[in-house]
Amino acid sequence: MEIELKYLADGPLERDKILKDKHLESIKEEGTEEEIEMKAVYFDTGNLCMCRKGFAFRIRYENGIPIATLKWGGKVEGGLHTRGELNVPVDVQYAENPSTDIFKGSDIWEEINMLVGDKKLVPIMEVNCVRQQYMVDTGRSIDVVSLDVGEIITQKGSAPISEVEIELYSGDCEDMKALGKELAAKYNLREGVKSKFQVGLEILGYDTVDKC
Repeated sequence: MEIELKYLADGPLERDKILKDKHLESIKEEGTEEEIEMKAVYFDTGNLCMCRKGFAFRIRYENGIPIATLKWGGKVEGGLHTRGELNVPVDVQYAENPSTDIFKGSDIWEEINMLVGDKKLVPIMEVNCVRQQYMVDTGRSIDVVSLDVGEIITQKGSAPISEVEIELYSGDCEDMKALGKELAAKYNLREGVKSKFQVGLEILGYDTVDKC
C-alpha cells in the first residue's frame, strides 16, 4: 500500500527552497539523501484493458536499474493519494518485453490475468524526471520527502512535472499530513489531485483512469 501527499510547485524558487527547509533539515535522517534519474514507460493492452479497471503498469529505470510496478484502486482526498502498489526488480531483457506474469503469486494476480491474459502489452506514455529525496523522522512518523522535476510524454502531447511528494514510510499518517500542510503554507504549494499517470491519460484524451 502506498500512502503519499502530492503537491505542485509552480516555480523554481519554491523548488529550490523546499529541500533546504530548516525544519526538514533538522529532522532529516543523515545519509538518506539521494538523486535518482527516473525513466518510466507505462504499458497496457491495445484497448487499455488494465486502465479501464483502474490499473497502471510501468517499467521504470531508477539510475539505470529497471523495476516493474503495478498500481491499482485506492482514493484521492485533496493531495492525499492511497492505493495498492507492487514493485518487483527485473532485468533489462524483461523490461524490453514486459508481461504481467511478473506478478504471479500476488493477491492481485488472478484479476490481472483475467484482464490481460496473453494480450500483448504496448507502451502508452513515458514519464521521465529527476528525483531529489531524503527521509525525515518527526518522532511520530518516518517519511520520504522528494522533489520531482521532468516531463510526461505521450503521442498527443506532453506536460511538465514539478511536484513535491511526502510518502509515509512508517508511523502516523496524520503527522505526515501535518508536515505537508506546513510545507504547503510556507512555499505556496498546491494540492496535486492527479497522478502523473492520470495527467498522461488526460493528454491522450481520457478524463479519468476509471473512464479511460
